[in-house]
Amino acid sequence: MSQRVRFELDRRNFGVIRFPRDKGQTLVPLKPIEAALARTLDVQVEARRERLFGPKIPRFAYMGEVLCLRVLDSGDAVLDLSHADDEARETIIEHMRLSEDFESF
Repeated sequence: MSQRVRFELDRRNFGVIRFPRDKGQTLVPLKPIEAALARTLDVQVEARRERLFGPKIPRFAYMGEVLCLRVLDSGDAVLDLSHADDEARETIIEHMRLSEDFESF
């Protein structure tokens, strides 16, 4: 098994899960996050362009909700669950907390 992916619930933004980058990195690598989400939630993560020439954004569907993994200007990645259904949001957070692929801090 590869290294565990660290995450934290953003206290300032309701329903936002933050994946911080390691010290010395400019961007958090998305592939380990995508792989951990795919294993934990049993979903298929695919990268699609948002606009015609925009960047490819990793996204997946879970319990009828389409969720996107975005990279912030700071280099951290976030999964915004604020617009998701309450049950879907709580289920995703609980699965991530119990998963061996993720580490909460």
